[in-house]
Amino acid sequence: MRRFTLYVLLSLICLSSPAVLADARSNQQLSELISRSRLLCASALLYFDPLQRNLDPRGLTAVYYHLNTLDTLVVQLGQPAALQAPLTALKATFSRLDRLPPAERQRYPELLDQLLSQQRQLQAAAEAAAAGQGSHPLQLQSRDLAELLLDYQMRHYHWPQPRADLLAVEQREQLDQAIGQRFIQLEQAQPEQADALKAIRRHYQFVRKQLHSASQSAGGGAEFYLSRAVLDLDELAASQL
Repeated sequence: MRRFTLYVLLSLICLSSPAVLADARSNQQLSELISRSRLLCASALLYFDPLQRNLDPRGLTAVYYHLNTLDTLVVQLGQPAALQAPLTALKATFSRLDRLPPAERQRYPELLDQLLSQQRQLQAAAEAAAAGQGSHPLQLQSRDLAELLLDYQMRHYHWPQPRADLLAVEQREQLDQAIGQRFIQLEQAQPEQADALKAIRRHYQFVRKQLHSASQSAGGGAEFYLSRAVLDLDELAASQL
């Protein structure tokens, strides 16, 4: 009888493990969906500058990369309508942006505003799908860094009117403090990943002052270093599933 009970328990564990693993993988993919959609918008804001006549093609390459990643993630998640609909709308808006002739660059802010709205819809759908699953500190760090970068690019973009959806100074400071504390906690909790985490932390520290600067123009350095940090955090989180 005891052997039979042990057999049943082991069988249940074996049956449940793939489901648990699938849930963890889906949770990671949903977290990446939020981070990458923020990175996409940050790259689009940097590239589609109405005052910039000579656009840097590397910026457009970054937008396409993030867009393709979002496509892949939604496919891996089974293409639920709640995620597919805002992603399809976001892709259509980006396509209109990309096809605009230089003479119509004054329409960039209008279309970028639509892109940001669609990103928020996609993010809300991902958050709803992940509700109740919790987040690993690596996932939280990835999303927070992506949020800080997106806010930075939004604050420095040439909008025709002031925006009400920017982070307040106090919110940015709280986010910065949370990021700093989480790096310390992660390095203590995962000593085997200390070198990788310290390298990611250096990326953030290199542009930290720039992120809080009151300068009127955004530089590409923040996007390069923070995007790299977000991608590395996502890769590290996925490797631990």
